[in-house]
Amino acid sequence: MKLKKIISALIAAVITLTLTACGGSSGGTSDTNANTNANADINASTETSTSDNSEKKVVTIWSWSPISRTMDKMIAAFEEEHPDVKIDFTYYNYDPEYLSALSAAAASDSLPDIIATQPGSLTQQYADYLIDLNDYAKKSWGDDWKSNFADVVLNQMYLGNKEGDTKLNFIPIEAQVISVEYNKTLFESLGLEVPENYDELKQVCSTLSENGYAPLFQGGASDWQNLNVYLMLVSQYGTDYFDKAQNGELSWTDDVFVSAMDTWKKMFDDGIFQTGALSATCYSDGTTAFTAGQAGMIALGSWWTQEFTGDDVAQSVANWDFDYFYLPAMEDGLSASTPIGGVDFGMGITENCKDVDAAWAVLESMVSGEGIQACADDLNNLPAFQGIEPQAADLPEDVVSQFNRASTNLEDAMNQRVANPAVDTALKSALQAVASGEMNSREAMQIVQDAQ
Repeated sequence: MKLKKIISALIAAVITLTLTACGGSSGGTSDTNANTNANADINASTETSTSDNSEKKVVTIWSWSPISRTMDKMIAAFEEEHPDVKIDFTYYNYDPEYLSALSAAAASDSLPDIIATQPGSLTQQYADYLIDLNDYAKKSWGDDWKSNFADVVLNQMYLGNKEGDTKLNFIPIEAQVISVEYNKTLFESLGLEVPENYDELKQVCSTLSENGYAPLFQGGASDWQNLNVYLMLVSQYGTDYFDKAQNGELSWTDDVFVSAMDTWKKMFDDGIFQTGALSATCYSDGTTAFTAGQAGMIALGSWWTQEFTGDDVAQSVANWDFDYFYLPAMEDGLSASTPIGGVDFGMGITENCKDVDAAWAVLESMVSGEGIQACADDLNNLPAFQGIEPQAADLPEDVVSQFNRASTNLEDAMNQRVANPAVDTALKSALQAVASGEMNSREAMQIVQDAQ
């Protein structure tokens, strides 16, 4: 096992250089100025406190999500109910800081008690360093504990496990659905309505552009956003094609994936996206333009509501000028995009942890207890555990309604996550190559198939 861990750490260090945050935006990008611990010494957070908290159990956590202000509220809620436990939390920006810190800590056997992860490729990199949480989940929530999670969330808990491997490496904290956010106030001022087909979408984008606004803002330099939009397009053909390709039941060169890639390119050519989209970032180019009322739409998701509970928010946020929809059918015979998503992030307990019961108490709180309730009240993202809704009295009805609607949409969401890191990298590169005209769709998808 020791040799296996050494090899795993070396592989993780190599793969980390190629990984980008797929969906990583949905937790921390809008609060980076508050995160001062990104370059902390990787060993600092594993030391037991020797100050006033010397008699408390200390549980160390590393994560890139949720944003710092939300995590502070989750920690405070937990510690109020568990005065004998102190959480020592270190926040990192996802890429490269968090990925690099994990890789280095794994190699030096200095991982903290709890690490955050995402389904699929990232979890599988560190599976050898994580304990099995199945028995803990059963003890907390009963034999039927899996019924507390939507199907897409449940399936992603084991994403990338080898056949027959039922080890639960992490437990989901937050979930998400991806959609198109739009400025409803701007739409009303221009006489626009939510498009119901591709021709209407083109007309909406044309009107926005003619009036000096970005249409559907695309952060083409943000690979995770490109992938999200592409998966929206794939979902219009059916919700099972993506997972079939991942499982090897279908080639990535199938007409479904090639056609979706053709549509991706057409969106650039037809002016659905703004001029210069490939050089723009979602955070902060896109979100800055969107909150300033300079863009009509942007592909984000259920985490967008977290903007409302921030400090010194833009007027459009204070007024909550926003709502969301799913892409309409891009051609005759197709269906509108379904919600895509699943687990935003989860957490696992490492084998380095000396007090697993204390660490599990933290996770239980953040999954189904006072911790996740504080998260929901901050509108950070959707609780992965079903049945938890915002309860803060000062939240506007329309914001809470959108939050709860997204939670309902999660029940029918298509998987968003890529299990294989090589496929993940190849697919994101293919989207860049097709959008820029460097490759046609079939050539690009052949590269993805080769990576598989």
